[in-house]
Amino acid sequence: MDSKVLLYIDDDPEDMELFCDAVKAIDPSYICVGARNGQEGLDLLSRLTPDFIFLDINMPVMDGKETLQSIQVDERLKDLPVLILSTSSNPKEREVFRRLGARACLTKPNTFDALCETLRDFLHPVVI
Repeated sequence: MDSKVLLYIDDDPEDMELFCDAVKAIDPSYICVGARNGQEGLDLLSRLTPDFIFLDINMPVMDGKETLQSIQVDERLKDLPVLILSTSSNPKEREVFRRLGARACLTKPNTFDALCETLRDFLHPVVI
C-alpha cells in the first residue's frame, strides 16, 4: 500500500496531535506532517507535495489566508486540495476562503469521533 501524505498547518499542538491520531485511526497508510504556522507550512511545501493540506485560519507568523494565497500562486502547489479546518463558522469568512481556492471549509469538531467522521468523508469518500 502506498503512503499518502497530509500536511496539517495549525498552531495548536493539541489540535495537531488529535488530527494526526484521527488520520491514523482512519487510514494508517497516511503520513501526517505538521506545521505550526503558514510560513513553516510553506517551508515544508518546498520539500514535499502532500495529497491534502488541512489549514487553520488564525495562526501567528502567517495566517491561513496568507498561506492559502501563497499556495494558489505557486504553479507546483495550486492544484493541491486545501481544506480549511477552523473553529470559525463565519459564512463570510468561509466564502472568502472558497473564492481563494479552498476545496472546503470545515468547522473543527468537538470530539475525536466527530473529527474522524469529518476526515473520513474527505480521505475515503463514498462513491455511488
